[in-house]
Amino acid sequence: MSRRETILTWVGVFGMWTLGGAIYPVMSDVTKVVAPLNLVFYRSFGSACILFLLVLIFQPRSLGEIRWNKRLIPLVAASLLFNPGCAGTLAWASVKIPGAITALLFGSLPAIATIYGILVGRRTHRMALAGVVIATIAVAFLIGHPSGTITTPGIIAALLSTLSWFAATEVWVTFNPGYPLLLATFMQTLVGAMGSLAARPILHSPALHIHEVFIGGVIFLTCAFATQHLMYLGISSRVSGMVLTSFGFVNPLVAALVGYFLFSQKISAMQAIAGGILLIGVALVVKNERSPKTS
Repeated sequence: MSRRETILTWVGVFGMWTLGGAIYPVMSDVTKVVAPLNLVFYRSFGSACILFLLVLIFQPRSLGEIRWNKRLIPLVAASLLFNPGCAGTLAWASVKIPGAITALLFGSLPAIATIYGILVGRRTHRMALAGVVIATIAVAFLIGHPSGTITTPGIIAALLSTLSWFAATEVWVTFNPGYPLLLATFMQTLVGAMGSLAARPILHSPALHIHEVFIGGVIFLTCAFATQHLMYLGISSRVSGMVLTSFGFVNPLVAALVGYFLFSQKISAMQAIAGGILLIGVALVVKNERSPKTS
């Protein structure tokens, strides 16, 4: 990769680490007043609008590259898996279980990616494997014993959300439609918004309310959603599966810090130690699994 591509790649990695973590506590707070599937639609449609404006400003000619052919099949499949598949079940789970549990399940993504990579014959550095094991254990201690009600449907929904994200990623990386990044991200979020809209009557979602769009948390989640997907799809072909999904490790740490500073949640000494160990594990993964060619 060129120096510019390397810089953009690591901006994307760090962006996924920080934005993803901030989403969990904010989503748990917003879903107290906004129906989960409504929030999913607001986020996806709002993100599509933001990204469309960016396309018009920076890459208007790319709209002419859209073709109604087989390249759209993996794009649509990945889009629906990301949203409403992943985002919908994640939002629904956020009102059934503490955000910490959801973060813990998403923390298993690098381990899932590692196991899948081994099964399909991808080479993995031993130190990176050690990093995954260390970070996975550290995440469990970092989460600790979350307060709040834990329900079986909530756990299942969060697990399905995690698996949907992984499946969507594999579809996107394996069958990349080849559109310019900004255009592809816009199309992906637009298809996701349409899927969320179609799912609303099936799931008996309550009526949409325009004033909900202007809630501070909804605005943040919408902007974060657009930025997160742009970064994620941008780095998906530049780093290994371990590094790509490493946000699953770091997000719980960021979520704990956001919860501490914004929602007065406590962090124990054990959680602080676990956070330090987690960063060691992530460092091992990043150091030894920088390129998709090494995975």
